[in-house]
Amino acid sequence: MELEQHFKVSVSRDQLEAYIDLLDPVDEVTEEQIQSFLKEKNVTFGILEEEIDRMMRNDESLVYPLLIAVGKQPIHGKDGKVIFDKEVNFEVEEQEKASFRDIITIPSVEEGERIAAIEPPTNGKAGTNVHGEEIPPKPGKPAQLRAGKNTTFKRADDAFYASINGQLSTDERSLQVQPLFEVNGDLDLRTGNLDFVGSIIINGNVPTGFRVFAQGDITIYGMVEGATIVAGGSVHISEGISGLGKAVIQSGQDVRVGYINQATVEAGQDLFVENSILHSDVVAHHSVYCQRGHIIGGTTSAGLHIEARDIGNRMYTPTGLSLGVNKKVEEKQSKFSLLLKRKEEDKRKLILIGEKLDQKERSDGELSPKERVTRLRQKNSLQSVDAEIEELSTLLEEMNASIGDLAEAKVMVNGKLYGHVHIGFGKYQHQVQGEHKEIYAFLSNGEIFLRSIHS
Repeated sequence: MELEQHFKVSVSRDQLEAYIDLLDPVDEVTEEQIQSFLKEKNVTFGILEEEIDRMMRNDESLVYPLLIAVGKQPIHGKDGKVIFDKEVNFEVEEQEKASFRDIITIPSVEEGERIAAIEPPTNGKAGTNVHGEEIPPKPGKPAQLRAGKNTTFKRADDAFYASINGQLSTDERSLQVQPLFEVNGDLDLRTGNLDFVGSIIINGNVPTGFRVFAQGDITIYGMVEGATIVAGGSVHISEGISGLGKAVIQSGQDVRVGYINQATVEAGQDLFVENSILHSDVVAHHSVYCQRGHIIGGTTSAGLHIEARDIGNRMYTPTGLSLGVNKKVEEKQSKFSLLLKRKEEDKRKLILIGEKLDQKERSDGELSPKERVTRLRQKNSLQSVDAEIEELSTLLEEMNASIGDLAEAKVMVNGKLYGHVHIGFGKYQHQVQGEHKEIYAFLSNGEIFLRSIHS
């Protein structure tokens, strides 16, 4: 029997599924004929015998096209990873976010101590498509971590070792052991401003006007007033920031703090706030967690996630949330772009003035003294505007307001979200009207949605 007239075989784009469709009913067909027909269509692997059996029985529940063969997916290799020898939580667990004071610990290592080992990637296991052809797996990627300052890597056991006594610190690329500098008490005129290649511990407060810089971490067991704190690693402030509109905190990694009031804070990774964020401009390149407190006033920007108990208040204080972009950088970009357009318009007008003067000189033979002064001013102004345009263009090229992927971005409110809160996901904006309880906000198909946490 010629089955071509009665059946049609199709294969999915990934060649992992084959279907058989009924073109014209047939009175009688054997299993051997179906198997032979599939082989003619180069479908040889993963054939579903039970489906052929149903065809033989003319099962009334059959629906065409019928899945007749399924390939075997490849098992992709696992990426290599770093296994630490001691408890060092660089990724903060959920329970740690709820108890801020329990997570201010400084992991220390001794000279010669093994810090971590590299687990190599795996190659994975090949799959097979419905044609019986091998589908190669994707091999895992090796762990991208190298020995940084005061650490060594030994090939003999693929492990990292400390070269000195100090604090273990890590980022996405390297391991370091940083020496510590400790202040026993408040920062004052006896210590002055601090600038240190390692990590700093201050067992007291940092008053207004002081500056603390560290290439490693900065830990402050007290309060920060209108001071400047800049760390290449993480910043830990056990009490909080009473910034008076002057405090600036910058961290290459996480910032963990009791509360933030009238301050500018930027975290290279996550920002953890035990209580509240009040009238401040904060940025976290990953996430902002303010789970037990509220966010009122100012702007809060995060690359991926903002979570708080309450956002806004009953007074409808204007409060800005921005996902995927650094709101302050975006505002500067907008300001500089507008200024650049104005300068370019000034340049166009100056060029027009110069062309008119050139035309007049050609027609009259020479310019009057007043016109020569005008030309001199025009040339000087044009030179100045060109320099300003170049500077603004360079600044705009260097600026990048993007800090996250909007596809995964989310705002989570465990208590109340009040009116007059402005939510932005990149260029998409939403002004919250009225009060909402226990909701989350997300972006889908160019529109911002608010949904109940319990839905």
